[in-house]
Amino acid sequence: MANEQMRKSVLQRLSTIKGHIAGIEKMVEEDKKCEDILFQLSAVMGAINKLNAYILEDYTLICLNEVNINDTIARQRIEGLTKAMITMLKK
Repeated sequence: MANEQMRKSVLQRLSTIKGHIAGIEKMVEEDKKCEDILFQLSAVMGAINKLNAYILEDYTLICLNEVNINDTIARQRIEGLTKAMITMLKK
């Protein structure tokens, strides 16, 4: 991870996801309704996708700052592509 704040944020999000997974596991053990379990699984998938987007965004910024792209149009296109990927991951 790029910095301590980012690392802490990722670990906190992972901890939350882990708690949701434990809750789903308990639902299965208690033979809860499938639709309730599926709803919770969907929430976990959303949280994972948002975490992917969060990490991707940070990583992209790090990469762009490490290289010297003098072509403004190229840099804008890379940033646009990244934003599009992040948006797709958040869905």
